[in-house]
Amino acid sequence: MKSQHTVSDEEESRVSLSSYSQVVHGERERKQDEPSFFFKVPTTYRQLSFCIFFILNLLWLLLTIALALGGYSPINDEHIGEVGLEIPDDPYQQRANAYQRARDAADYSLTPAKCKRESAANRIELIVMKGRFEKENNGNALSKEGLELLQEREQYILQKSGWENRCALVYLETFPTCQVAKEIYATNGNVTYLASSVDGCMLPYSPVFLFNKYGDSNFNDIPGTVAKIRASPDWLSFKDMLHKDFDEFNLESKILVSGIYAGTPRHEVERYTTDEEVARIYQGFSISYYNSKDEEKELDHLTNWIEDNLLSEFEQNFDNKPFRTLYYYPGYNPVDSQVTTDLTLIFISILFVILYMNFYTGSLFITACGIFQIFMSFLGANILYRYCWPTENGLGYNYFTLFCALALFIIMGIGADDIFVYWDTWSGSMTHYYKTTAHRFAHCYQHAASAMGVTSLTTILAFLSNLGSPFIGIRTFGIFSAILVAVNYLAVITFFPVVVLMYDKFFQHKQYWCTPCVNRCCAAIRRKLPKKIAYDQNIENGGAPMSAELNTKIESAKNKLIGSSSSDNDYEEFLPRWFRDKYTPFLLKRRKLIIAILVAMWAVFLGFATQLEAVPFKLYELLPETQNFHQVIFVQEEWKTRTSNPLQVHLLFGLDHRQPLNLHGTRPKNFVSGETGTPEWDNRFDLDEISAQLQMIRVAEEFAINPRSGLKIDNQEGINRQIVDSRTGSLEDTIDGGASSSVQGAYGIQSLFHALQTWENVSIAADSDTGEYIKVIEHSCIPCWNTFKIEPNPFDLDRGYIDPELGTVIDALIINATSNLNNDCNCYGFFPIASDVCLYETRASSTETLLKCSESNDNVAEQIGNFLSSGFTSVDEQWWTDYIFAIGDSYGRFTRIAMYDIQVMTVLSASESDFKKGLRMAKKFDDWMDDHNSDSQNPLRVLVYVPGAEEWKVSSILVPSGIQNLLLSLALAFVVLLLASGNYITATIATITIGMICTCVLGFIQILGWGLGAIESVLIVIVVGFSVDYTVHLADSYMASKSLTREGKTLDALVHTGQSVLSGAISTLGASLPMFGAQIIFFSKIWYIHFSYHCFIFNIFAWFLCCCHANYWPPGHFWYSY
Repeated sequence: MKSQHTVSDEEESRVSLSSYSQVVHGERERKQDEPSFFFKVPTTYRQLSFCIFFILNLLWLLLTIALALGGYSPINDEHIGEVGLEIPDDPYQQRANAYQRARDAADYSLTPAKCKRESAANRIELIVMKGRFEKENNGNALSKEGLELLQEREQYILQKSGWENRCALVYLETFPTCQVAKEIYATNGNVTYLASSVDGCMLPYSPVFLFNKYGDSNFNDIPGTVAKIRASPDWLSFKDMLHKDFDEFNLESKILVSGIYAGTPRHEVERYTTDEEVARIYQGFSISYYNSKDEEKELDHLTNWIEDNLLSEFEQNFDNKPFRTLYYYPGYNPVDSQVTTDLTLIFISILFVILYMNFYTGSLFITACGIFQIFMSFLGANILYRYCWPTENGLGYNYFTLFCALALFIIMGIGADDIFVYWDTWSGSMTHYYKTTAHRFAHCYQHAASAMGVTSLTTILAFLSNLGSPFIGIRTFGIFSAILVAVNYLAVITFFPVVVLMYDKFFQHKQYWCTPCVNRCCAAIRRKLPKKIAYDQNIENGGAPMSAELNTKIESAKNKLIGSSSSDNDYEEFLPRWFRDKYTPFLLKRRKLIIAILVAMWAVFLGFATQLEAVPFKLYELLPETQNFHQVIFVQEEWKTRTSNPLQVHLLFGLDHRQPLNLHGTRPKNFVSGETGTPEWDNRFDLDEISAQLQMIRVAEEFAINPRSGLKIDNQEGINRQIVDSRTGSLEDTIDGGASSSVQGAYGIQSLFHALQTWENVSIAADSDTGEYIKVIEHSCIPCWNTFKIEPNPFDLDRGYIDPELGTVIDALIINATSNLNNDCNCYGFFPIASDVCLYETRASSTETLLKCSESNDNVAEQIGNFLSSGFTSVDEQWWTDYIFAIGDSYGRFTRIAMYDIQVMTVLSASESDFKKGLRMAKKFDDWMDDHNSDSQNPLRVLVYVPGAEEWKVSSILVPSGIQNLLLSLALAFVVLLLASGNYITATIATITIGMICTCVLGFIQILGWGLGAIESVLIVIVVGFSVDYTVHLADSYMASKSLTREGKTLDALVHTGQSVLSGAISTLGASLPMFGAQIIFFSKIWYIHFSYHCFIFNIFAWFLCCCHANYWPPGHFWYSY
């Protein structure tokens, strides 16, 4: 049954002719309206108008140059390499910053090694891999051949001229003696092995070193040597050098890992500071003489030396088969250089847009002015963004990331699309008669500006929907892109119209410059309007009636619009003719089937989109897997054992657990992870209290012995795995005297107070009631008495050293020896260390001596200092300085202990990517922290810092935030479409179309296996912007049609708008095409996303939207006035 709105073929033909001629060539009822002053002046004074608007656009460039010369940095590249996904007010992010800033602030105990190259800070890593990278379980490098190859690679570096001046040194005695241990041999049972080179260099720490240490330097008995290592403290370190699947039952490993160490600081103390400070350092003051600038300078020097002397060998070894050697060295960052190389592809993108625009318009003048307008819009948007956009603390954003730079791709597409829209409107008006050029200009301008205004407004609102994003990177990208679209719109409705007027008078009749071959292609696409010169002369001559010949040509063109058999096929462009004669009839005939197919396709992609999950940023994914950078980072994060890079949770005492970071009003845009803010200290923190010392012991033992469920604690290695065989709690008392401690892992629970307890417990209370103490273990130091009493009993005294009976302060404790005095005794006190008691057991000839306080008022600090500085090589100090943090004055004198850190190893990897698992664990730690702090028996408050929790939090809200912004942009687009079109059906269909496009792109991302990361989140914002822009163009043209039928409106919209939108899409897609050849995965993803959403746009927008219009939109107008 026919619809009541069905009209006859003859009527439809008349309607199609009427609507097309009115929309494209100017509505007859409006074309004769007297143009305003705004339109008369540019047509009368074209050159002057062009110069004025050209200079106005050029001002953006001149202003940028002036600001740069004035030192104001109009384009701030400080954050250009950042992603901007930090959440400043997130508790996990604040804890991360507070921990790092506390380490920086409490640097008294972090003064670097004072002998040159004493610290093994810079590691060159070599990884010998057997077989192909793609086959993880195929190949065994733990063989004689693999070990010999690794040894050869190590020796190449050790024997390289210049390495002796850069290697980490082994010392017999440290500062101030600084005696280097040259060619030192160590013993391990009955095995003697080389512990340092002839120059005193630390040897590579690798399977080769351990095989030498355990007596198999020729690698002849791999199973037997592995068994020996299995029974030693080196077992965990050995496993960390192999593939994660290796164990005592599977003696195969695809990889062998070697660490070769360069040392810092490179020179003696005198090289870095003044003579006055050098003298103070020699007097024992703690002064941070080696600053970050020195460190960066020496790192650059080391990196340059490696790249000049070793890199070519590294690259050659990487390509060797069957044993490929991966490499990583300090300062190794091929990403930066590759980014620079890939960014040169942008010039190819710009060149494509120039060539296509030139091809489309047939004018170098139009093309040059159009590209000039686009770039000036970019500079103008940057000025407004940098200095004028209102923020919470003033005007302007000083935060410009790589994402903002990528907005150039957006404006290349949208800017070119707007230019094509105006150009097509102007070109289409050639076939109609106007009294004057001003009449023609007025009509074209009003129609094009209105259409572009609706699309620009919806695109701007789509970008501004990201204002609600918690991520500063996405929020600022949305703001910058919105400003950019707005500035471009202002330019295209002010500057570009006078460009067209200039072209119309001075350049239109110039010969098109191209080769004969290209010229033939251009002629096949561009308009060939008969007697253009006669028409233009007719307008300039005052609007006299057109010639009969020209009228005949125009009428012939009109007849073709309704199917005339006229033979004049040169009048109309190919694309409008194809849209009218081929595309639209096919679409209308099969519209229901097409709608069903597209809905089914959308449902499939929706299924994939619902499976989309947030994925963390992986550094190795920046480059292809065929490159060393990808493989070595992947191996470090995915193939090594968990214990080689475990997730270590920090239990911090000394920071305010409620508000650990003070941002001092820092703007979110200026927030930098790990750098912004200052630590808020806990004023109640005091380790002198016996109860506080016992609390530190209890906490460590709780996690080591009976951890709470859900905390994922790895308690198999116990407390202080590195000193498990030490009788004294010191690394000096281990098998190798702590020689390898600088490169060993911190396994298990790291508790300084447990090491201090063992070292202090020369004597412990045998009878706390009588105050008698007794020697209980053999110690490296000599106690003064094997048994003794202290009066009054320290455990009976209140804090402040107050006698509870007398109520007065005790000036001294009296030690009553119950055994003979040991000559040359040098042991210190007992643990816990009593409040305000300085334990200093002096040598004396009598059986009684006073236990007097030293100058220091911090007894724990004094005892810790005695412990850490007890050995010549200070291996204990080098190990434990990462767990105890103190503050000193500007003179280098100790002030107080500021923070104490108990480090807990978990079963998760530091590169854990499962944010759900990670956040569950972090929440369990939060619960434990709350319970511990609420327990009255604990005098100190703890703050739990879980590294990586801030990134897990970002991943957890990345998808919900993206969906929320997407829905908001769709709602805003619907409102604008509703107000602009005056028809809720058109607004609804267009909004659904935009949503379908975005859903399909999300599903496509899931099909590719990407997940939703930082890159994809920003690209989705771009998808919304383009989808809105293209869809609104078609919907606006549909509503502007005067046809009385759905089919006629659909035909008018496609014929009038299809060419412009298709050309804009081609220019955008072509601009992104060079990115397909980029090595940086980020750039290649731009191509994939551009390709996918343009495919979906022309399979959904140009099919689904048109079919819905033709099938469901009522032919009669209501609530609409055009």
